[in-house]
Amino acid sequence: MQDVPIPVEGGEFNVWHRAAGSGESTIVLVHGLSGTSRWWVRVVDRLPPGPGLIALDLRGRGGSVSAPPPFDLATMADDIALAMSHLGVDRAVVSGYSMGAWIAALVGQRHPERVERLILLDGGLPIPFDPAADPDDVIDAVVGPSLARLDMEFETREAFLDYWRAHPALERHWEDGMIAALDYELGPAGRHFKVSANREAIRVSARQITVDPATNAAAARTGVRTHLIVVERGTADQPGGMIPVAVAEEAAAGNPLLTMEYLPGVNHYTLVLGSGVQAVASALTRR
Repeated sequence: MQDVPIPVEGGEFNVWHRAAGSGESTIVLVHGLSGTSRWWVRVVDRLPPGPGLIALDLRGRGGSVSAPPPFDLATMADDIALAMSHLGVDRAVVSGYSMGAWIAALVGQRHPERVERLILLDGGLPIPFDPAADPDDVIDAVVGPSLARLDMEFETREAFLDYWRAHPALERHWEDGMIAALDYELGPAGRHFKVSANREAIRVSARQITVDPATNAAAARTGVRTHLIVVERGTADQPGGMIPVAVAEEAAAGNPLLTMEYLPGVNHYTLVLGSGVQAVASALTRR
């Protein structure tokens, strides 16, 4: 796979790309809120060699940290269609993880002719919250740890990996294979290192997936064939994934194009970094 710049007005964004073999389809991979294209590396390792792959660094993250605004989810959904056109791909399986699930669902709404099917991973549906709550409090409750990580400085790359080794979602599940997925997040900050992410871009996305009714139920409104995977545990390995099972079941009952799958023993992070990766790879290649 190779990094390829995709030009946009005012700059460019990066995709991690592998061309499809003869007669093979292409899979588009959309990462989560503060992740990067490399969060997919463990899934990619379990895919057959034939399908093409397009894993984006979304605007404001990773190799696209300097990409220009706007940072809204609809723009990033359009970026996916743009990347496909730039790389000569007419249609693809589009998969989104966490925040990427909302973006993938928007691709299905805005560019349905480009989507063979959607695979959504623990995202894309409304996250239950008290409607009387302050929106900023809701955002902080759902994605606060991800936002906090953006402000942290690490003296060495190993210190950054130690942070992840001790993370509640990964400490009992750590595998050295996770290093390649996580290390790409890090960029220089003077003599130290910080996560390569634009805080404004992260905040805009966080608001849209939590408290924006025009966006947060995107998967329920899908008009293309869609498979949603939800998990048993959350971002701190607490009971309940990002999308509650009951919310996923209700959405599937209301949309004949939407099916759901529940993975017990998997948390929001191990879905793409650990024990869930084979199930994800199987869903991506299933006809």
